[in-house]
Amino acid sequence: MLPLWRDKIRFVLCKNRLIIVHMQGGRRARILAKQTFPCDNPDSGWQSVLALLKSALAGSQWKKADAQVVLSNHFVRFLVLPWNETGLSDAEKMALVQHRFGEVYGEGEQGWEFRLNEGAFGTPSLASAIPAELLSQLKELFTATPLRLKSVQPYLMTAFNACRHELRKEEGWFVLAERDTFCVGLLQGGQWSSIRLRRVVTDWYEEALQLLEREALLAPQGNNFNKVFVYAPEIAGAASVKRGPWLIRRLESNLPSGIAQMERANFAMAMAGV
Repeated sequence: MLPLWRDKIRFVLCKNRLIIVHMQGGRRARILAKQTFPCDNPDSGWQSVLALLKSALAGSQWKKADAQVVLSNHFVRFLVLPWNETGLSDAEKMALVQHRFGEVYGEGEQGWEFRLNEGAFGTPSLASAIPAELLSQLKELFTATPLRLKSVQPYLMTAFNACRHELRKEEGWFVLAERDTFCVGLLQGGQWSSIRLRRVVTDWYEEALQLLEREALLAPQGNNFNKVFVYAPEIAGAASVKRGPWLIRRLESNLPSGIAQMERANFAMAMAGV
């Protein structure tokens, strides 16, 4: 008997817009519908784009499908935690994660939901934090629809999955850029050893190179991390070049049929890792 494939719908929540892409179920992604909705008040935080999502979900066109929510890195915080040789329970690990976020980001971390992606034995782990109220309201919104909420992920995770086949076991810097946010992370043996998130002020490319220079001073000594892998499918620039000590390689995204070249920038975030 052939498997019953459910359609998939990606909802991408950004600071300044909501992106929705409806894909037909099956082994290969095929676009059935796609749309973007601009935010009227992008500086109001996640509440503005969540209001757009609520309005979109209120329509009667939705049928049974799996929903995936991708959050712009603008709404997420990250930390890389070093390997801990002490055997900790799951509760102790999460308490440690919350404590470290409080140390780095301040005392207001009680309103955040934490996740820990543990690395292989002896390697660092990546922790993330999402506003708890945002996560709660997302679950509530989808409960009232025929859609089944399967996952809520930061864009960093879906973008990295989209690049795994090119990165393989490469060691170097991974730069992920959005229109208003970028992050710089160091990869060693397929594991994160550091990550920094920044808001774009004027020019994300120049600002990312400046951050790279500072991060390189903190990188483990004796390693020549001069490779830079840039994933920025929704914005132009950053061709594969050599600049100073950096060997910069731009990673390209493969979009399925149904998205024209001129639409690539608008829907690339929704299609990462599909």
